[in-house]
Amino acid sequence: MLTKLLASIGIGSARVNLEVAGTAVPLGGSLNGTIRIQGGNVEQRVDKIYINLILSSAYKAGDQTRNIRRTIGTVTVGEKMVVRPGEEKIYPVSFQIPFGLPISRGRTRYFLQTGLDIPQAIDPVDHDPIQIVPNREFKMFFDALRFLGFREKPGCGDYNGRFQEFEYRPTTYFARELDEIEVYPVAGERELVVVMQLDKKARGLFGSLFWTSWTWTKDLSGLPSPTVK
Repeated sequence: MLTKLLASIGIGSARVNLEVAGTAVPLGGSLNGTIRIQGGNVEQRVDKIYINLILSSAYKAGDQTRNIRRTIGTVTVGEKMVVRPGEEKIYPVSFQIPFGLPISRGRTRYFLQTGLDIPQAIDPVDHDPIQIVPNREFKMFFDALRFLGFREKPGCGDYNGRFQEFEYRPTTYFARELDEIEVYPVAGERELVVVMQLDKKARGLFGSLFWTSWTWTKDLSGLPSPTVK
């Protein structure tokens, strides 16, 4: 009885561990790994094995910093099983990272939360950080900006729950015309949607108040990647 009571509060309970084959995956790519369950000191019934993809970020709102934590999606790996004392169970897992997510940059981070849903007990949970990196279309856009002489400002990539912001300063062609550009890209399977704001150099008393923005959508799947030195 005491052993079961201790297991219900996590002492001597079953343990879960997710092992992933690589911690960086592009948008739309597949994440592969293995879940290992190690039985504890008592037999336990598991209603569900699950993996949550969790996003966390922070952004400036006026003088305040606001934090975001969001569950992007949940994968159920197995249901309705019994884990006996000392028993090891192994489950291969594979799932696709959705398009349209912010990438891992700046204060935008991801981790996988793997857990066992055990009735009337504290759920054993494992946390593993991962990186979601640009897919080909996303990377082509970043490469094109560098090719045109724009340099990303440090600390970019904050996500406000709707858009992820990147700021660039011109260093060559546009240095005399622009102070900076702000870019809000969203990658699809075959296209990239970009909202861009251009902050022009001051011209006279009110010059710095003028800015331009537009939305650009382009299917980049058939284009070669630019060469950036």
